[in-house]
Amino acid sequence: MHKKVRHCLLICGTGWLLPLLTGCMGAAGGVSANEAFALSASALSGSESYGFAGKLAVYSPGGKVEKSASFKGEVSLHGNLKLNWTESDKASGVLDENERIVPGYKPLSLLEALNGRNASMAYATAPAPGEPVRIRIQLREETAKQRIADALRKELAEVGADERLYVRHPEQARKTLKASERRLEAALATLKVDTVVLWTANSKSWFPERMVEETELLYEWEGKTYSEKRTSETNFLAAAKVVQ
Repeated sequence: MHKKVRHCLLICGTGWLLPLLTGCMGAAGGVSANEAFALSASALSGSESYGFAGKLAVYSPGGKVEKSASFKGEVSLHGNLKLNWTESDKASGVLDENERIVPGYKPLSLLEALNGRNASMAYATAPAPGEPVRIRIQLREETAKQRIADALRKELAEVGADERLYVRHPEQARKTLKASERRLEAALATLKVDTVVLWTANSKSWFPERMVEETELLYEWEGKTYSEKRTSETNFLAAAKVVQ
């Protein structure tokens, strides 16, 4: 229980939903960054299957990597997801849900928030013939904050729904859970989140090559200010590979 309701607001995923974007194929020249991203997202969502692989890291306030892990997976039949995690310093390598450095985090969950209503987009580098298209995406502050808040509330709700929590001392468990909910909401009221994404796509097929996210959090917990940072890199593979 104590570990589940600890104050650290480590970022969690909330599931993923590919954006319903449309567009036709073409070169990057002559289209805005928003249009280029829409074309790339459409190429991804239109793929019957694709693979992905990457890594996730959580940093201490001092800037040192506290924990890191790698992941790989595949999406097939327009939505069926397979995902495996590994951690280099774990003997067996494979991590289950409770062992992940950010429990509940899903590498593709960020796709849900990436659209013109929730973010501002600009070319990271000027488009050039034959070169990958690079787009810098800044999530709007409210969108970035809501993404984190929803995930944390969901995680705490899942803790409260576990019947094993109430076996020995049910009343005490309920009081502890309620107190944790109050502390979480108080922290969320002070939460500030900054999320920037670098999106790289093939300039001919528009299929994405890489999605790099950097998210920073600043919040207060019982009178003290805390900061956290997470980075993730997801590489997309046009030909899906079976997760081993």
